[in-house]
Formats: sequence, structure tokens, C-alpha cells
Amino acid sequence: MRRRVWKFALAFAAVAASLTAQDWRGGRARVEGTIKNEKGEPIEGAKVLLRWGRSSHGGPDLTTDAKGHFAIFGLAGGPWDVDVEAAGYATKKINVSLSESGRNAPVDLQLDPAPKAAAPAGPQTPQISVGGKKISKETADAVEAGNAAMAAKNWSAARESYQKALVELPDNAAVLERIAATYLAEGKTDDALSFAKQATEKDPNDATAWRMVAELELQKGNLEAGQAALAKVPPDKISDPQPYLNVGILLMNKKQPAEAAAAFDRVIAMKPDLADGYYYRGLCRMQLKQTADARADLRKALELAPDGPDAKDIRDLLKTLP
Repeated sequence: MRRRVWKFALAFAAVAASLTAQDWRGGRARVEGTIKNEKGEPIEGAKVLLRWGRSSHGGPDLTTDAKGHFAIFGLAGGPWDVDVEAAGYATKKINVSLSESGRNAPVDLQLDPAPKAAAPAGPQTPQISVGGKKISKETADAVEAGNAAMAAKNWSAARESYQKALVELPDNAAVLERIAATYLAEGKTDDALSFAKQATEKDPNDATAWRMVAELELQKGNLEAGQAALAKVPPDKISDPQPYLNVGILLMNKKQPAEAAAAFDRVIAMKPDLADGYYYRGLCRMQLKQTADARADLRKALELAPDGPDAKDIRDLLKTLP
């Protein structure tokens, strides 16, 4: 068999859309609305409690301004519970679904008087926030401009906007991840890795940032660093088998076929129709002298991708097996 050079690529095509999907903070959704009484008059000082249905009901608490208005940027898309409270009024509870890809309908609500009136709340300062942190309108505009540029694949413009937002949001892991994503899209993996690591430092529990670090380290051939970062990611947060495929290939290059085969087991369990998983596991089993199992894996790989880039090599290998 001719000498092979193992190659692999980082699977991160949809990174910009999925960076903050696991947390209510740092998404692209925007919601605003107006709270009024039964007479159509705005209610100042009403509490608007937003709770995301995918994160044990975490979310921000807002306060309406003198016009009964509230607004917030940077929310994750999906189901949200909205509770509105105001002194002298009955609490209103509704459910809404927010989208990150377009404008959401205003949440305009009417509160009915409570059985017993209470003194009205004092004036409150209107809030604009990202990820639950109060920010200026300029920073909010920068985040929205960055999101729009990301959607348009204008990576440098997106990065410039997000870096402006960092002035007020230096600890926001989601913004740091998006900057990393802009560098990754331009093929600047060193810069991407640097910002991804900063995101994990700001939020050590951010599975998205750890996943990015893991894939970038593995792409660079740094097996130990890649595995260490991958261990920080809960298995249910990994839907793409590419990191395990990369781990297996690096272990093969280190002449550890048994450990590599275990990595390819995970690839096949996650995506049983991926020919590469069977192909590489078949190579491992050949090295381990597990001829029957190797033959079965190579045949399965050929069945799944009869015209794939490795099809000729697979046929040649099968001819060498007894």
C-alpha cells in the first residue's frame, strides 16, 4: 500500500450561527414592547421578567420607562416566558417565541387593575442590555451591526463592530467567540484560537468556547491540548463527530491504533453513515491484526462511499486481506 499522509479539516461551517445557542445570553434576538393599562395609558416602572425555556428559566429582568416601553438585545432564540408585574395591577403571564434571524413582533400587553390598588412605582431608568448587562445605545448598536455583518459574511466589518462592543463588554464570552469566528472564517486560526481561549477564561463553563478551542487545537495537531479542551464539553453539546475523527487520526499518527479505534467508535456511534469512520477504524484494526473486523469496516466504508476519495485505496486494501 502506498504511504498515506493523513489529512483532516475543521468542521465549523455554521459557527457564526451556533456560538451562543446553549445560553440565553449573547444571541441575536431582539425584543421590545409596551405595557399599558385598561385605559390605554402607558405603565411606567412595570417589571418585565424574561425567562428562557431552554436554560432552567434564566433570563433578564427589565423595567419599563415613562412611555411604558422596554427593549433588550442579545437574547437567544427560542421559547420565552414573559411575566409582567406592576403595583396596582394583576400580573400578566404569556409565552413568546423569539427568532434570531429577523425582527420579532412587539410584545404589547395590557394590565388589568388588581383587586386592591397599591401605590404606583417610582420612575425608573430605561434599560438596554446585552446578556443581562446594562449598556449604552452605542454598544447595543455595535452588537447589532456586528450581527448583521456576520450574517452578510463581512468578517472584518463584524469584527470591528464587536471590538467596539468589547469596550463595555470586556467579559462577554459570546462577543469574544464571535470575534474568534470572524478570524476562523478568514483562515486566521492563531487569532481565532487566542480569542476562543479568552472566552473560556471569561466563562469557564461555556461549552461553545471550549468546543472551538478543542477543534482548533486538534486542527493544529495538538492532541493533548485538543483532548483537554474537548473534555470540558458535555457530550450532549457535541453533535458533529469531527472532533473525535480528528482525535482518532492524531492517535493513528502517534501509532496508538487501539486508542484511535475507540475514537472512531464514537464517530460511528454519532454518525453511522459516515464512511470515514469505518475506513479509519478499519485501518486501525488492520494494525491490530483484527483482520475480519478490518475487512467488515472497509467493506462498509466502500458501501457508503463507492465513489469517494478513498474508494480506490479501500479496494486495494481489501485485495491484500486474506
